Amino acid sequence: MLLQHLKTLSNYGEVITGSKNEIKLVREIRKMLEDNSDEIRQIPIRVLNWEQKELIFECESKTIDAISLPYSLSTEVEADVADNFKECNGRNLMKIRIQNLYEINKLYIEAVENDCLGIIFSLNNEKRKFVIKYGDLLSHRPSYPPPIPAFYIKENDFPYIKGRCRISLKTDINPFATGYIIEAIRNSKNENKIIHITAHHDHWFKGERDNLLAVALLREFRSNVYETHLISFTAEESGSLNFSTFSWSHGSREFLKNYKNTDDILLNINMDNISEESLILKAVPGLLELSNKYFKNVVGSPEIYSDGYSYIKVGIPSITIESLGNIHYHGEYDVIENDKSNAFLNASTILDIINRIINENIEYKTREMKEELKKDLVELPSELKSYLVNIGDLLDKNYMEAYREIVKLYGGILELNQPYSTVELFHKIKGLNIARKNDVCIEDLGCIKRLRNDEIFYRFYSYYINELKESITTEYINKIYFILKKFF
Repeated sequence: MLLQHLKTLSNYGEVITGSKNEIKLVREIRKMLEDNSDEIRQIPIRVLNWEQKELIFECESKTIDAISLPYSLSTEVEADVADNFKECNGRNLMKIRIQNLYEINKLYIEAVENDCLGIIFSLNNEKRKFVIKYGDLLSHRPSYPPPIPAFYIKENDFPYIKGRCRISLKTDINPFATGYIIEAIRNSKNENKIIHITAHHDHWFKGERDNLLAVALLREFRSNVYETHLISFTAEESGSLNFSTFSWSHGSREFLKNYKNTDDILLNINMDNISEESLILKAVPGLLELSNKYFKNVVGSPEIYSDGYSYIKVGIPSITIESLGNIHYHGEYDVIENDKSNAFLNASTILDIINRIINENIEYKTREMKEELKKDLVELPSELKSYLVNIGDLLDKNYMEAYREIVKLYGGILELNQPYSTVELFHKIKGLNIARKNDVCIEDLGCIKRLRNDEIFYRFYSYYINELKESITTEYINKIYFILKKFF
């Protein structure tokens, strides 16, 4: 039955948020959920829709089977191809092999800064898609539209990207498109506490592992203890407004921004990217004992690249369950062949874990967060530490409100010599500590780079970091003071 539901969903093909295909898929998801739900809501939100309409890509008169990467703008370019950024000089295209898709962000920015006319990526013999962005990474603020186009080609075609290439690209961008969130509600005896179980339905190519298998699972959850909301989000892969460099999870952020009372939401459990690889469960401290009760591979750190992170940013404790990898991530072969696949075994495990969790009395173990704060003290300024001692006392007393306010203080850090972002408490201070040695982007603070390596520059650069750190410390102290004021 699960395989049947999955294939019904994937038959609609690629679903980009705000597209006509999304409307068709949303109708199918609604039909799938409404049979055994007490209430169902279809929530429209504004999204940015991007779609490739036409692409001609030729090198030395050979036609190349290329795709453009979102959100490339329409362009006409004829130029030679370089394999070194320094050779661009406003005249050439750049081509480069990558090791993983998350390298694209930094390489794209480097291509723009070196005045390339466009950049061509290749990873392996599977078409892939990944949102390009320009500006300070991890920013929720409006950013620049992509200044140059980006393309992806299969590895077999990479040797043919040489000499003079002609590219004619037509794309359509609608910054006022509409995406749709589906929320199915199942009532229970305890209507004062709500659990949200979430997945996302927008996807590149067929998207069966990422993330239609999770969407197909939604209908299988029921709690006898808590009112359960089963939610399929739009705009997880793309759709963020104004070309924000925090380009993912826009749908869940907008949903929670407009939610009447997030205090009623006890817990979010998010499912994403269920493949044949081993499962991992990522939970905020406070949910570790609960998670370890039903699963062994538990990490006490949030996942930034998924909708569960949107819940954490508004103080709702969250668990994200996903696979450790997906060899077809954002690829054209993201198709599960049959129900004997390990992906279905993992789906069965997830079904069992979540149904067990939502049918027991859930309590936050707030001392887990106190232990997490203890680990952080060594990196924090002394004036902030004294305030956190009092927060530790509140966590000892199991004050839920204080615990949830601390959850809001998680944020993202991207070291520019690393492929992936990490999530930390007091991320702005920790990011500034990193900035003394490495270039780093800090969520909603900006990217900080050492522009010179000589001693004189470093001395004044250190003054800059210290002043910035002092300002950020004051910001955190004010937030902690606000929490303490409620209890003392």
